[in-house]
Amino acid sequence: MSEYQYVAFRAVDRPLTDRELAFAEKQSTRAEITRCSFQNEYHFGDFHGNAKGLLRHGYDAHLHYANFGVRKIALRLPAGLPFPKQVWSKYVGTGELTWIKDAKGNGGILSLDPYHDSGEIEEIWQPGDYMDDVVEIRSRLVAGDLRALYLLWLCAALDDQSVSRDVIEPPVPGGLAECVESCAAFLEFFGLDPLILVAASEGAPPAPVQQDQDRRFTAWVDGLSERESKRLLRELLVEDATVVKSQMIAAIRASEAPSGWPTAALGRSFHNLLDRTQVLHAEHDAKQQKKREAADRRKAAKQERERQDRMTEMVKDRKKWLREADKLVDARGTHNYKAAAEILADLREAVGGDEGEQITRKHAAHLAKKHPTLTHLKSSLRKRGLLE
Repeated sequence: MSEYQYVAFRAVDRPLTDRELAFAEKQSTRAEITRCSFQNEYHFGDFHGNAKGLLRHGYDAHLHYANFGVRKIALRLPAGLPFPKQVWSKYVGTGELTWIKDAKGNGGILSLDPYHDSGEIEEIWQPGDYMDDVVEIRSRLVAGDLRALYLLWLCAALDDQSVSRDVIEPPVPGGLAECVESCAAFLEFFGLDPLILVAASEGAPPAPVQQDQDRRFTAWVDGLSERESKRLLRELLVEDATVVKSQMIAAIRASEAPSGWPTAALGRSFHNLLDRTQVLHAEHDAKQQKKREAADRRKAAKQERERQDRMTEMVKDRKKWLREADKLVDARGTHNYKAAAEILADLREAVGGDEGEQITRKHAAHLAKKHPTLTHLKSSLRKRGLLE
């Protein structure tokens, strides 16, 4: 297996400034670099740039994938983790999920870097497709969604070396099952079945009611002084509007007191969660199988009704359907030969008795004689009992 690596960064809150873009361009001579993204693929060699530096100089999300086991993400959170330390410290701090605070201010970088032996989890063919999922996790974190932090803990726990599967889970946030669909791809990237969120949600409280974003923004705007409002309006007109908007949203988030997310201490091990997920997966597969079987029965019943209707028409005009079989054979192709044989078999049943047998076998012999080299046609007719 040849070596393959993919390295990407994404600017979310705002595009890079000229100075930040210049810094990014010094980190690689081969990468595709814009004010909003940085990405490169490696079949030989490695990325030697400053990943943490890129996150501190404009980019907000980082993904690194290698087919020999590397699956790493890093998230720049300029306002820090939006939870009290006594809350987030229960999820963060292992060798796989770490928080590195900036020397100044509240910001920092949250990194998820579990170890996986090559071949332990399914290989990813288009790792760039998962960058949007990484950004989604960051957005949830910035919005104060504790479920995102629990999800990252799950991904960190699935590690081949340093974390025991008997490790006890942190407090379980309410509403985990609601994230199955939106976070499925992210979990699968790290080798987890999305149904683990359903398993984890059992016994946990529901998610809190989220405040409407428009109301939050309106309340913040209403609280601005006239002088501050004029300053922001001027900045929107003369500076980069995208940058100003991102700064305003950050200010709104910083002004809000962190809301407590309901949790439950259920005391389960990661191994317990994996076992329960297997049970849920088996139940889900059984339900899907029943749905498929029911759908197959409905399809077969519909096809049989259509066949019966067609045979009713066949009795009224036998020659029409013999001509239809001829057209299909003349069109060539195994599929058409099977369809022609099916028409003759249905015509035989529709007419019935010796008459139906005589008409269709005679026409089948005619087709075989007319097309002596079409072995697939003859085979289709024999399978229907129309040709010796």
